[in-house]
Amino acid sequence: MPRLSKKICDIYDWDGKGELDLFFLGDVMYALGMNTTKKVCVGLGQTDEEGKKFAKFDDIVEKVNAAKVAPDSSGTYADYVELLKLYDKNNNGTMMLAELENILANLGDEIPKEDVQKLFAELCDPEDEDGFFPYMPFVDRLTGKA
Repeated sequence: MPRLSKKICDIYDWDGKGELDLFFLGDVMYALGMNTTKKVCVGLGQTDEEGKKFAKFDDIVEKVNAAKVAPDSSGTYADYVELLKLYDKNNNGTMMLAELENILANLGDEIPKEDVQKLFAELCDPEDEDGFFPYMPFVDRLTGKA
């Protein structure tokens, strides 16, 4: 993985200095197929603005390795199911699509609303007349189980 990590870092190295702007640390993790939380990335030095802090590619490899072993660095299938069950008011495997939109757009690793809408178009079954949709097919598609 070190070679792949460095190759991905090179994509983000706009100036060819062999350094990664730590604003893009989470993007590198995602490009490596890791589902690392923003909290873990920030703990490893990710910044909220471009140009504030940089790290050499070898340091990024160390950060990637640290993220892999960080406790609670990513959610599991069971975690996603349990979270969505909290919003299953009728105990029938459905939840309001608006509630899922709120979770994705405003909590944790915030996702822009436009991206949430694209995600829904690809992964969610249509909502019924009351605004509910079955969440298990969504989780299955999201995690690659479908």
